[in-house]
Amino acid sequence: MYDNYKQGDFITISNGNAKSTFEILGVDNSLLRLRDSFSLIESTRERVELNELILAGIANIETKNIDEREISDSLSRSFSDYTEKNKTEAKRRYQYVLAVIESIPKAYSDRILQPVIDSVAVENSDTPPSCRTLKRWLKAYTNAGNSIRGLLPAHENKGNYEAKIHNEIEPYIQLAIDHFKNKTCPTVSSSHDYMEALIENDNSMRSSQNKLAVPSIPTLTSRIQEVAPKALLESRKGKRIANVQFKQSKNVRDIKLILQRAEIDHTQLDLFVVDDQTNMVLGRPWVTALLDYKSKNILGFYIGFENPSYLSVAKALKHAMSSKSYVKELYPKIENEWLCAGKPAVIATDRGKEFRSVAFEEACDDLNIIIQHNPAKHPWFKGSVERYFSTLNKELLSDKPGKVMTKIYDSIDYRPEKNGVISMSAFMAIFHIWVIDIYQCKPRTRKNIIPKEAWKEDLGRVPIIVESPEKLKLILSEAFTPHLGSTGITKDYINYDSEELVKYRSMYGFGKVSIKRARDDLGEIYVLDEKTKKYFRVEAVNQKYAKGLSLFQHKIHLKLVKLQLKSKVDIESIARAKVLIMKVVEDEINSSKNTKVTSIQRVARYQNIGMQENGQTKGSLLEYSSPIPTQGVPKPKKKAIENTENESLNSEFDGLNNEFDDELEL
Repeated sequence: MYDNYKQGDFITISNGNAKSTFEILGVDNSLLRLRDSFSLIESTRERVELNELILAGIANIETKNIDEREISDSLSRSFSDYTEKNKTEAKRRYQYVLAVIESIPKAYSDRILQPVIDSVAVENSDTPPSCRTLKRWLKAYTNAGNSIRGLLPAHENKGNYEAKIHNEIEPYIQLAIDHFKNKTCPTVSSSHDYMEALIENDNSMRSSQNKLAVPSIPTLTSRIQEVAPKALLESRKGKRIANVQFKQSKNVRDIKLILQRAEIDHTQLDLFVVDDQTNMVLGRPWVTALLDYKSKNILGFYIGFENPSYLSVAKALKHAMSSKSYVKELYPKIENEWLCAGKPAVIATDRGKEFRSVAFEEACDDLNIIIQHNPAKHPWFKGSVERYFSTLNKELLSDKPGKVMTKIYDSIDYRPEKNGVISMSAFMAIFHIWVIDIYQCKPRTRKNIIPKEAWKEDLGRVPIIVESPEKLKLILSEAFTPHLGSTGITKDYINYDSEELVKYRSMYGFGKVSIKRARDDLGEIYVLDEKTKKYFRVEAVNQKYAKGLSLFQHKIHLKLVKLQLKSKVDIESIARAKVLIMKVVEDEINSSKNTKVTSIQRVARYQNIGMQENGQTKGSLLEYSSPIPTQGVPKPKKKAIENTENESLNSEFDGLNNEFDDELEL
């Protein structure tokens, strides 16, 4: 099993401006033997202690392997930044590598490898690699720290070479490839004949010196093979057959240790919560939770009014992989420790669109997490988390004021809108107490598993893989390719610029750039430096408007500008819309007696009520996440921001939450 810590690597610990570097001399399940690179003094540190330092962003690991060091850097390119062709090839190689790792010990002989290669090739209708090639892939995967990025083709590192085919031939080859994709399933030979006829027809109008040579059948065959196999099969035989051939789901292996498999799902609580300050009923919050299959422990969760989406999934996954040290500070009455933090090997999901989004799949690829999409109408394939939500409703919520009654005769004289008395902050405190001091300490399932003890039992046998907060944030952010112009980068009408970005465009000019942006904070983006292959941070020019702004809030503002104000879409009009929306929020609060709970629930989503990134709780609509709204309107500028006139409201969003049927009723 892959381990964060390996003999010969280095650990750098920051203490203010000072940094100390330690070489790892030895590793066991709970302790690491280190040597100070400056004083040469040897010492011993607990693995759990170092994990906490990495999760807090104080320490980081520098591997001795150069390839792994480049990939593990917090600001290195993520898997989503590579071309579709390279990502498809990496996934193809990963299937062979994963099959070998799962079924064969470390000694990889040709006699042992060949049956595995044949099995994977048959399963995926693929041309099998040689044993020598597979060994090279295994070595590259290991050198990259067991990262799928180690399996990406290294075409960009190759030297320049002249094309062997004349540029004028390329359009004919593309026409032949399109001909081959036809659903009539023509052969390569017939597509070659089609291309040859086109070329010969044009040659009849050329002079003898300018006639084009017809590429050979092997040349056309190799070009057809460069097309992504799944896309090619989909164009010839349909999407359903392509999905069957290239399915990602695998049979569930025997789960013997913690973090081998986790399950994720959403549920809307059977509980109405109220505003911390006004006691106004906010509605029923959502819970997105990750559950460890072996120990039945809760790895992490997100609670708030964000509907099931990639954002709620990313928040829950980040919480699962982050330190739980905030618990002692925020909830000092909790008696037990919450040790659960780490990266699961497999995540089992249902077939919700948020789990099938490009952003989620590529984030899991980057984190080396296998996604297991359960079959439709087979909920028992993901039974642990379903039972957890059932337990949550029975044990935690059954006696709480504000509980939604499930039977009509129980609710005749019961109005949860009037009787809901649990504030969001109080509920978050109760939820943490229940998870840590009750749920994980009581026997679960028929096997009488005590989650806390099951986790401790395996903790010494399983290396906990941790990621730095900055790297995790970057991986879970979404990728875009906007235009870099003279005023910086404009994405969804928000302008981003900085001194570093000025230097970058001064050196490399204007054009498309790769960026990463988190849905819950549009106040900053990360821009990829194509030279160094590292990201650098760029803030929004108008921080009063954008800092802490969520994508949902921004789209509400845009909708107001386009549909209600009917004015030109620019940052000034959007900022004015924000002020108007905040006025709507205030009016909703002041007139809460005559306001529907569903409307207030939309306001709660807009205000990001619930669990925050640092573990704290935002429990009141009166807690604004930005400066006082009336101070957020900038003065008109002389020059309008570039590239905003024709930008689409839904540009490059990943297909989730593009239409907000539950927008604020203005």
